[in-house]
Amino acid sequence: MDMYIVLAITLFMMVMFIVGKVPYGVITMTCCALLAVTGVMSPTEAFSGLSNSTTLLIAGMLALATAFGKTSAVARVRSLLAKAKEKNGFIFLLSLYIIVIILSQLMGRTACISIMILFVGSMDDSEGMTASRLITAIFSVMAMWNLKFPIGLGATMASVANSFYEGIITDPALMLQPLDIIKVTIIPGLVILAYALFAWKLIPETGKVDTSNVKNVKDAAAISKKDEICITVVFFAVVVSFFFSSQLGGLMNVMPAIGVLVLLYTKSLSVKEAVSSMTTDMVWMVAGVLTVSSAIGSSGLGDVIGQMIENFLGGSHNSFLIILVFSIAATVITTFMSNTGTQALLTPIAASYCLVSGGDPRGIVLAVNIAAVFALAFPSGSGECALMFAVTGHNPIKLLRYTGPYLVLAVLALTFSINMFYPVF
Repeated sequence: MDMYIVLAITLFMMVMFIVGKVPYGVITMTCCALLAVTGVMSPTEAFSGLSNSTTLLIAGMLALATAFGKTSAVARVRSLLAKAKEKNGFIFLLSLYIIVIILSQLMGRTACISIMILFVGSMDDSEGMTASRLITAIFSVMAMWNLKFPIGLGATMASVANSFYEGIITDPALMLQPLDIIKVTIIPGLVILAYALFAWKLIPETGKVDTSNVKNVKDAAAISKKDEICITVVFFAVVVSFFFSSQLGGLMNVMPAIGVLVLLYTKSLSVKEAVSSMTTDMVWMVAGVLTVSSAIGSSGLGDVIGQMIENFLGGSHNSFLIILVFSIAATVITTFMSNTGTQALLTPIAASYCLVSGGDPRGIVLAVNIAAVFALAFPSGSGECALMFAVTGHNPIKLLRYTGPYLVLAVLALTFSINMFYPVF
C-alpha cells in the first residue's frame, strides 16, 4: 500500500512541477506533509530533509554568496567588459565568452545575462556583430558553463544532484563529488565555445534590442574595507575547504555554516540577510526532494520504476545509448518545465533504473543535471531564456538554424564525455 501512496505523491509532485503555479519548495514540503499524514513516514522522518547535511551545505553557501555579492569583486570583473569593447573580431568575441564564463561562476544566470545585455545592448554594430546576435551567442555559452566550477554556488551543484537520489542509491561511492561536474563539462564546453565562436553568423539579425525588459544592474553600496576583507577571506576559505572533502568528511557540509557564523559575529553580514538567504525556496525544495527520494527507495517504488525503464531500453547495457537517451529526455523536458524541476523529476528515475540494472548512476545523473540547462531553443526553456528572446526579438523557429545544431552538438559531446569518465556499465 505504501508504494501506491508514494507513487501518488510523486506524481502529484511531478504534475505540480510542470504546472509551475506554486513555488517548488512549497510543493515538496506539501509532499513531506502528505507522507506524514498518510503514515508512510513518521513526522520526524518526513521532515528530516530540513536537517540533512546537504540542505545545511546549500543554505550556508546561499548566505555566503549573498555576502560575496556585496564586495567589489564582481564590479572588477565587470570592468573587464569595458576593455573588451576596444577589441575587434575574433579576439573581441572570445573575450566576451571568457568574461561570461567567469561571471557565470560568480552569480546566477539572470544577473549574469542582465549585465551582458546592458553592456552589449549599447554597443555599435561591427562586422555583423549585432547586439541581438551577441546576446544570443553569449547566452548559449552561459547555458553550458554556468556554475560548473566548484566555486561559490557551483560547489553545491554536486550536492544538489545527490539530494535528488541519495535516498535511492545508498552507496557513498556512487555519489557525485564537486569536481565531477567540471570534469565532464570540459569537452562539451569547449565544443560549444568553438561552435559559438564560428557559427554565430547563423543567428538571424534582428533590429535594435529592447533593454526595457532588463532591470538596471546597479553597483551595490560600498562596504567597509574591514567587511570587504572579512567576506573575501571567509568566502574563499570555504571554497578551498571543498577541495579537502576526503580529509574533512562530514565536516565539509558544515563549513559554509561556520563561515556564515564568522560573518555574523564580525557584523559583515546581517542576521536579516543570512536568514533570508538560508530560507529560500531552493532550500525547502532540496529538503523536500531528499525525503521524497528516500520514500521512493524505501517503498519499493524505485525498483518498479527502474524495471520499467530497463524494459523500455530492452535490457541494453550500451552505456552511450543509455546516457544519450537520458540527455535527450532532459533537454526536451526542460523546454516545457523548469531546469530544476526537470532535474528533480528525472534524477530519481535514473537512479531507480541503475538500482535495478546494477549500473553506476553517476553518469546518468550528470547527464540529466547538465542537459537540463540546455534550454535555449524556445522562450519556455527558462526565465533567463524568455528574457533573452524578449530582448532580442528572435523568432524561435528561425533561430533553430543556430540552436538546432547547438543542441545536437551539446548532447552528443556531453554523452561522449560522460561515457568516457562515468560509463553506466
